Amino acid sequence: MFFAMSSRLFEMLPFGVGRSEGRDRDRYRRAALTIACNVCSSGLAFVVLIASVSWTLPYLGEQRFGVWMTFSSLAATLSMLDFGIGNALLNLVAGARAGDDARRIRELITHGVLLLGLVGAISAVCLYVALHVIDLRLMFDYRADAADETLVAVTLFLVLICLNIPLGGVKRVCHGLQRGWEQHIVSSIGYLISLPLLYWCCLHHASIPWLLSVTYGIQVGMSICLVLRLYRQGLLQGWSEAARGTMWRDSKKILSMGSLFFGLQVGVMCASGFDALIVAKLLGVAEVAKLAVAQRLFQFLTVGISMLTVPLWGLYADAKARGDTHFLSMTLKLSMLGTGAIAMVISGLIFASSPWLLSKWVGNHLSIPVALLCAVAVMSVVDAFGNAFGIFLNGVGELKSQLVAVGVSCTIAVSLKFWLVSTFHEVAWVVWSTVIASIVSDYCVYLSLFRRRIFSHLRVPVDRGAKA
Repeated sequence: MFFAMSSRLFEMLPFGVGRSEGRDRDRYRRAALTIACNVCSSGLAFVVLIASVSWTLPYLGEQRFGVWMTFSSLAATLSMLDFGIGNALLNLVAGARAGDDARRIRELITHGVLLLGLVGAISAVCLYVALHVIDLRLMFDYRADAADETLVAVTLFLVLICLNIPLGGVKRVCHGLQRGWEQHIVSSIGYLISLPLLYWCCLHHASIPWLLSVTYGIQVGMSICLVLRLYRQGLLQGWSEAARGTMWRDSKKILSMGSLFFGLQVGVMCASGFDALIVAKLLGVAEVAKLAVAQRLFQFLTVGISMLTVPLWGLYADAKARGDTHFLSMTLKLSMLGTGAIAMVISGLIFASSPWLLSKWVGNHLSIPVALLCAVAVMSVVDAFGNAFGIFLNGVGELKSQLVAVGVSCTIAVSLKFWLVSTFHEVAWVVWSTVIASIVSDYCVYLSLFRRRIFSHLRVPVDRGAKA
């Protein structure tokens, strides 16, 4: 029903020129459907997020709550263990779809998922060894009486991370096929299952491993539904049916592009993904709870921006493969202006109402510094512009310039964090360091070094034969 309504709406809008007009409308229609489903999924995720803080903080206490929030922060960060293969698979599948080559699409999906399964198995072995070598107290700074609970929670968390490596790749495939709404429908069902189970766990003062199981564990498990759907549609084959003759060639191509995405993921992880661990080491795990709550207060904004921009990744890749430069130019402008305006307005409103929101959310259990809230508010706006532009660069395959920018940002951010946090002993400086590094790297790298190269993707290529 929604797809039919959106079809009528976009037929009335002046998207595209010439032969690309119909494709542009179809792309925006698919993006609208994905965004609508993403709104539902993200809304439920936000409810689970709020519940996971307000229900667990009173009985876990600051120390155990800090450990619980550390897992939540690391879940997205450790998704980089797929070595960028999932993102490479998205671009390659989108390119194959632009060529209307069903056999090629099937081969890429099958080989990519099998490759991710192998990466997941290797990661499991490496993490198992690391778990018995690294002293967990160096990372979490927990009390002695919480040692057993923390060890079990870390073990379960690493198992789920490894399972999510191939399953996360399947989610990226959905976006490459421009069917991202399927992933969000499955996620929505998972959140609906998680919410009552989380409430039950809190009523019985469940341990951290149980909290992990009913939140992150259910989301990982629900991804199996996407695997079954691709298999039933003939887009995913078993190992015995895979075309072994092309698997090595595809694997090299996927790994080549994936290595660039992995470099970007490592840079982003170093720049901001380890904030919780840095704060826990320099200021104590109790300060992690303050950082986590402040970031989650503005997560409504960051999730909302992602809902608008992430569905455009596959569309950018499809338009680049077909040479639809008008779509690329128009969509980039709308994305940058729209997300920037939304971010500035909503970030200001959240900051202004933060005292009331925090009093209703965490009560008097936790005191969040105003300086930290201000830093996260500014970071949310900077992230919005960066997210919109980064999605465009990912979609058109402009990765090397991003590697340089992320390298500069990472170097500045990590240096500033250790220096400023250890000097001023304020958790807000870990966020301000990221803000400073992001602004400096964007202006110094993108606008000065790679401006001509980036904007070449928006120009119509010259047909030299025709010109002659």
